Amino acid sequence: MNKSILFLFFVLGFQLSFGQNQNDYEKVKESVISAYNSGEYKSIFDSYSVEMQGAFSLDKTEEFFRNLKTSAGNIIDSEFLTFNPPYTIYATEFDAGAFMFSLALSENKEIIGFKFTPYGKDTNLAEADTMLNLPFEGEWYVVWGGDKKEDNYHVEHPAQTGAFDFLKINDDLKTHEGEGSTNEQYYAFGKEILAPAAGEVVMVVDGIYDNIPGKMNPDFVTGNTIVIKLKDGEFLWLAHLKKHSIKVAEGDKVEEGELLALCGNSGNSSEPHLHMHIQDELRMNSAKGLKSYFKRLKVDRKYIENYSPVRGDLIEKI
Repeated sequence: MNKSILFLFFVLGFQLSFGQNQNDYEKVKESVISAYNSGEYKSIFDSYSVEMQGAFSLDKTEEFFRNLKTSAGNIIDSEFLTFNPPYTIYATEFDAGAFMFSLALSENKEIIGFKFTPYGKDTNLAEADTMLNLPFEGEWYVVWGGDKKEDNYHVEHPAQTGAFDFLKINDDLKTHEGEGSTNEQYYAFGKEILAPAAGEVVMVVDGIYDNIPGKMNPDFVTGNTIVIKLKDGEFLWLAHLKKHSIKVAEGDKVEEGELLALCGNSGNSSEPHLHMHIQDELRMNSAKGLKSYFKRLKVDRKYIENYSPVRGDLIEKI
């Protein structure tokens, strides 16, 4: 199959709602897959909102899915990746290759948009000049990081292409104690976040509440946030910080290793973790991400220099 083929549709701009829980999306996703594999494309069309049906007719729907079936075959498996408003995104394996299946629902659990994009493509990122140090003490786990979509869902988003998501795990690979129903049960929550490099604080967002684990706040995607200008063309973002924990203000000069804030669970975050990336300008909606390297660290408890972590790494500051 030609992996450059892009199968997609759009999200309609009609009263988007993000109140559904993950089970709602899972049920609709499974019904779409079942209908697709059995060739019952009208069943998918019947799951659209009225506005979606008006914009994407039954004939167009049937043509779209017939073409997808011809090129990619049946769907073998599909697993949740992330929620990126307004989409819930699934890593989806077809007979002829892997795609990201993105699904958007209305508050009535009707389909208002979807897209299929090739999954696993390498990126060719420009690299940041500034070498970093890890922004925390102790061992942390890289849940998203790297140049491939299967390792880093951020690759889909231009400004965040080189992003990392870090969290803490125990020896049993769990991120929390007990049931994980409160933020305080998560090992990452409240941990100190340090400046990865020297620079000037150019943006601070604070006062966003920390989510209940399993719930997300897409109205403030990055939550409590600090942006540090490292140099011209390099802006480092630290996101999902704990409410009212930020120790710096816009205009402050910070040094590498300086305490900035505490790890939280604010914004578009389902559990306490740290999001970090460098982009080439301040505005996220027009920026391009840069690949970043750490000058020295332990990776899986082995010393390494000039390294950019990838998904699955256990990393520690030296």
